[in-house]
Amino acid sequence: MTYDKIIEKVIVNPGFSTDISLNHEELDYLRGKIAKQWLEVFLREAPCNAKEIRDAGIIKYHEVSYLIDHNKVWNKSNRCLSQDVVIEIESMPFFKKLLKIFGDFNISDVAYDGEVIKGSKEVYWRLVRPGVSSDVGTLHADKWFHEILDFKSKIFNEKTYTLKVWIPIFCEPGKNGLLIVPNSHNRDWKYSSKLVEGIPKLIFEDKADPVLIETPPGNMIIFNESILHGGAINMGQETRISLEITMCFENNLLLEK
Repeated sequence: MTYDKIIEKVIVNPGFSTDISLNHEELDYLRGKIAKQWLEVFLREAPCNAKEIRDAGIIKYHEVSYLIDHNKVWNKSNRCLSQDVVIEIESMPFFKKLLKIFGDFNISDVAYDGEVIKGSKEVYWRLVRPGVSSDVGTLHADKWFHEILDFKSKIFNEKTYTLKVWIPIFCEPGKNGLLIVPNSHNRDWKYSSKLVEGIPKLIFEDKADPVLIETPPGNMIIFNESILHGGAINMGQETRISLEITMCFENNLLLEK
């Protein structure tokens, strides 16, 4: 697979690529860092249940999630990897390959709860428990959130173009993962938003036919900012964990390739 072909897939047709994967060492490293952060946060919130939490481990998190307020504890601030880990990620082979394929880009700034932390690079993970529909959001395009949250003035400039890197860290292919509507970036869709506790919540008002992309752990999905996507309800037996990175290209240079 040539680099130009991967770019064509992501930008033109079908709007995403599954042609890049982590190697075993990269996957093990990220699993370890995420599991460590998960454990530290969980133990801080439920210190009296340390043995039960440790025995379960992150992929069996759903069996012990009753010990805490899931939605409150796992806000984005508790799921962003530290800047030290981000620096390590930027030195990894997969990251260098992204630079070779797509050219220079920046990782987006950290943004949560309406706050933007300038100069801090956002790499964060998600937890999706088996059978819990509220753990996944509605179909959306990242560009919609950029518009609703006014990221063009807060994080990007007017000509910034973004790609998302979605990496399954712990998953069961075919039972959980990411839903995508191929080529959906080529048409307009109806959506709106409303404020929920002061935070904009996106509402998809159209109909689409998403496809579950069967990616094994480490097999990343790279997609453009206008493609429709969303998390699939977890039909597996373990908690699904994924990692996300937003690649920012200034002055739409990627589109000129």
